[in-house]
Amino acid sequence: MNNHQLAAVRKAAVDGLEGAVRTWEKVGMIMDSINASIESRAGNESNIPGHPHVQPGKPEVTEFVALVVDMRNSSDRLQNLQKFPAIDSGFQRVFYETSALLPALATTALFEDGHVTEYLGDGALILFKVDANDRVKSVRTAYQVADNCVTQTRQIVNELLAERFELPNLSIGAGLSLSKAIVTLVGTSAFMQPKAIGQCVWEASKLSSGTNTVRVSENLKQAWPPAPGGTLRFERLYDLPKKMVGFEIRKS
Repeated sequence: MNNHQLAAVRKAAVDGLEGAVRTWEKVGMIMDSINASIESRAGNESNIPGHPHVQPGKPEVTEFVALVVDMRNSSDRLQNLQKFPAIDSGFQRVFYETSALLPALATTALFEDGHVTEYLGDGALILFKVDANDRVKSVRTAYQVADNCVTQTRQIVNELLAERFELPNLSIGAGLSLSKAIVTLVGTSAFMQPKAIGQCVWEASKLSSGTNTVRVSENLKQAWPPAPGGTLRFERLYDLPKKMVGFEIRKS
């Protein structure tokens, strides 16, 4: 990211953190989910790229790269509180951390037309619509955003949290997958939410379990442009003996 983009990411993190501090000062506890901002959108307006409006009974199929970025060990920090300035509980700490991280991730993705479609408590689902005329570019772009998230964006957020509350560094993981997905409405008649449902979303979520690294699915690896002598290596990942679940990207 260039200097202007880095400054915008930092501003997003600062604004999110300052808003969290003001909220905490007013109410002491937050009872609403981090998803409230999504659920409050009126009607069937959608943040899914290529689908600004999703109509009932009219599902569509679109190819996406899904990126899930997830914070590591937030549950442990909720229960095992260390002493930090102006922080009285583990919940307050995690609330501040996510309030800085999530808008910073969203801003990072928007630079490359990636859109957060769901906040997942301490992470985010980001979708990139695949360009049918240049799938290679779509894959490269999504990877670059994922890499920016676990490197530059994470560093900006960590510096901010250390400056303000002397908090130790956060770790995050990023998972990427590629597939077609069904764009439709889910829920009840009282509340219908646009969602993209597909293999790419499930796989990206599972692959986001790394620590400060990017993991990708088999189908995204297959779509990766060949680059003899390139600087990236794909290390196979297994969750059971002989059952491969994807690749972790390493920089040479």
